[in-house]
Amino acid sequence: MLIVGALYWKFTQDCPQGNFKELRAQGIQVGSDKKGGMAILMHAARNYRVWILFGAYAACFGIEIFIHNIVAMYYVEHFSFGLKEAGLAAGIFGLLALFARALGGIVSDKVAIKKGLDGRTKVLFGMILMEGLFLILFSQMNTAVLAILVMTVFALFTHMACGATYALVPFIDRDALGGVAGIIGAGGNVGAVAAGFLLKGMLDIQTCLMALGGLVVIAASFVLMIRFSVEHKEKEQRLFEQAVLERNNMAQG
Repeated sequence: MLIVGALYWKFTQDCPQGNFKELRAQGIQVGSDKKGGMAILMHAARNYRVWILFGAYAACFGIEIFIHNIVAMYYVEHFSFGLKEAGLAAGIFGLLALFARALGGIVSDKVAIKKGLDGRTKVLFGMILMEGLFLILFSQMNTAVLAILVMTVFALFTHMACGATYALVPFIDRDALGGVAGIIGAGGNVGAVAAGFLLKGMLDIQTCLMALGGLVVIAASFVLMIRFSVEHKEKEQRLFEQAVLERNNMAQG
């Protein structure tokens, strides 16, 4: 980790346009003019969209972490699986992350080409809503085969929702992107810990899963409250068109 940290510090760019130091030497203003990480963090914390996405990420990545922790035990206790069978069934949930998270981002990008930022918001809402509904359904399954099938669909939407969340993150506030990404990312850990405490207060895993499914549906409804001003959307559209033009010019050159 120390080696990776040193390599990251030395070789990575500060932003998509390049290194802040080099860009500013050319007279190009990028990033935030606020001084210090705490100022950027506080600026991000004052944006209500950040906290809605904090809850959204708790509802997808937080649930993902929680499910990784308990799903094998659930199959052992509820369906009398052996450890090997429970491990294989639980492995399906994690295996989908190989492509489903990226797929969520790709779907968000495709929809955004025609629908813009509002399209990204609706994609995220739909994915978290379906995650919550299939989690509730998963909690009610009493047949092992059906439980695995429903869990697979639930896992697909959970991972896709994670990708769709971070497909929206860069457009919340470009001047405080680090703070925005950091707060929202922390939501995943908070969600997992909160779900663990909820399980502690419940009689069994099945009841906890159903309650979590309801909370995920509520989190999805909050996503619909995200709004962007006309000016914000026009600015992002201009930047998108400029980026596409630059990419096409590079491809032709």
